[in-house]
Amino acid sequence: MSTLRSQNPAFGAFGQYNDGSMTQTRTNTMTIGGTVTATTILLSIVAAVGVFTFQQIASGGSLVKYLMPLLIGSFIAGIVVSFVIYAKPKLAMYIAPVHAVLEGVFVGALSYFIPMQFLGSSADPSTGSNSMQMLILQAVVATFAITAGMLTGYATGILRLSGFMKKLMFTMVMGLVLYVVALFVLQMFGVGIWNGYADTGLLGIGFTGFCVVLASLFLLWDFEYIERGVQAGAPKYMEWVGAWGLMVTLVWLYIEILRLLSKLQSRD
Repeated sequence: MSTLRSQNPAFGAFGQYNDGSMTQTRTNTMTIGGTVTATTILLSIVAAVGVFTFQQIASGGSLVKYLMPLLIGSFIAGIVVSFVIYAKPKLAMYIAPVHAVLEGVFVGALSYFIPMQFLGSSADPSTGSNSMQMLILQAVVATFAITAGMLTGYATGILRLSGFMKKLMFTMVMGLVLYVVALFVLQMFGVGIWNGYADTGLLGIGFTGFCVVLASLFLLWDFEYIERGVQAGAPKYMEWVGAWGLMVTLVWLYIEILRLLSKLQSRD
């Protein structure tokens, strides 16, 4: 089962279920179809909650004054729920939908915040502008187009990740996490450093483009561990763990694409 142990946090749970019976025939095992169904359910929750949250904020509803608390609260709560799923993968069927709700709130709030950050009032739906909705639609289409392309490349065997590449990707993600923490902590003490997430210059656009590429590569990692879980006869509940990991990557990819499109439009 060492092949199923991953440095990808969303799939670390795969290394926890080996009970010595993996060579036996199972009647209740993980399947691709079951994982697709679980993924569809989670993404539907994210979409529904995300649309509701966005509409409430963009229309000037009661949620607009709680934009930052919603962003910070849903992000922190999502991290906590992720640790629970990682530690107790058997509960993923019940907890992953909760995380999907939190992701929906986070996505809905960010879908309003990111365009406003880079485009200001010109993107505000309350002024009659539809540029924000167009950016969101473009980001959604691009997310699924990239996912379809990566899935096709993986299914045909053209795209594969080597052991070295996985280690490099993990190192890059940890670097991004430390960078975000440094930005937040230093800002609290009034120390400013270059913010690649906010910079609209060529370097900032390149940084966001890098994040898009990295998130896209993690899709391959997700596909691989789902496939290996199926091949190894993982328990049925691992379908939800696999779907959860894929949902997290897709949300990350969407956010980075939306940020990239907003930056590019701000330079027009």
